[in-house]
Amino acid sequence: MIDKIIDEALIAHKFTIEHASNLTRFYKRESGSAIRFAILHKLDELASPAELNAAINQLAPDSFLSHPSFKKNCDLICIYHLNKLAEFKNYEEQIFAIEEDPHYFKKYILYYSDTEEAAIPDYTYEKLVATISDKSQFSNYKNDPLAATQYSVAAKIFIKLPFLELPFTRRELVSLRLQAGDAVTEEGLDAIYATIQKLTKNNADELIKELIENELENSPN
Repeated sequence: MIDKIIDEALIAHKFTIEHASNLTRFYKRESGSAIRFAILHKLDELASPAELNAAINQLAPDSFLSHPSFKKNCDLICIYHLNKLAEFKNYEEQIFAIEEDPHYFKKYILYYSDTEEAAIPDYTYEKLVATISDKSQFSNYKNDPLAATQYSVAAKIFIKLPFLELPFTRRELVSLRLQAGDAVTEEGLDAIYATIQKLTKNNADELIKELIENELENSPN
């Protein structure tokens, strides 16, 4: 399921599949003279960075290996299954070693658990985008980020794969002046705010004087 979502995400970002096997898919995206590659690879078990690099280079088609941009502009996305998220601690160092390895590809290890996979039955990339845009689900996620939910899976994918574009909704912006006015009214600070608005940065002494006088007037003593 996770690999299907990532496949759809890559295609949505204008990548096309150039070569595929049971565990590995090779993608390419061309935009004018710019070219970028991506590899989606299911890991049966974690290997050392050198072993992973060697395995991918062995599987890559000649058209990729011969291209001068392949190793410089390629994202290697590895999908790794955990029975439980708690198992991550057992593999944390190995995962970080792979992701921080500077050779050949930019590497991302997208690990997931049985409970996370169960949270997204029949999920698609389109549904994933709708989920990450849902403010109510985000609020629930903030309160319990370790719970296996649709939002936690969506957040992990967008965090782990930074080249994915986050969705956004255009809306009318409210003037900062109006927001400030509402805020000071709510706090009962209209008089002080009005005083500050009348003065400029060049008469700070006058501002301080008026604020002190205002404070004395409102003092019960």
